[in-house]
This record gives sequence, structure tokens and C-alpha cells, in this order.
Amino acid sequence: MKIIRLLPLVPFLATLSVHAHPGHGLGEHGAAHVMTSPYHLALLAGTGLALWFGGRFVQSQLPRRILQSAGVGAVLAAAAIWGSHL
Repeated sequence: MKIIRLLPLVPFLATLSVHAHPGHGLGEHGAAHVMTSPYHLALLAGTGLALWFGGRFVQSQLPRRILQSAGVGAVLAAAAIWGSHL
């Protein structure tokens, strides 16, 4: 696979390393904060969307399905966690 084909994925993969909100890193305050913060849940959902969308550019069927499944799983997890707090 040519590296030029992966360039459109760079902005989406960058979501994996961003901070959910200013002031601290993703794991600095423990899992309870990550699970209750809407900013962290939005980051989880955004990462899931990026994985799903990135999977659309993969030509091989198995890696594409793995990326898309992981993306859908992340979005569903964020939705389930958010729904449990309402």
C-alpha cells in the first residue's frame, strides 16, 4: 500500500492523542472522571467515527471490517455510557 493513500487519515488518527478538554490528559484523573465527563465521551465517539470512516479507505476486507467494527463499538460504548448517566 502506498503511503500517500494514508494521508487523508492523519486528521482522524490525530483524535487518538488529543486532550478531551484543557487542563489535564485523558487518564490523569482516573476512569470515573473519564466515564462521567461529556468531553471524554465525545472524544471516544469522535475516535469511533474516525475509525469507522478510516476503515472505508482500507482495501482488504478483514482489516476494513475490524476498523469499522471497532469504530461502531466505540460509538456505541460512548452512547451507552452517556445514556446510563441520564
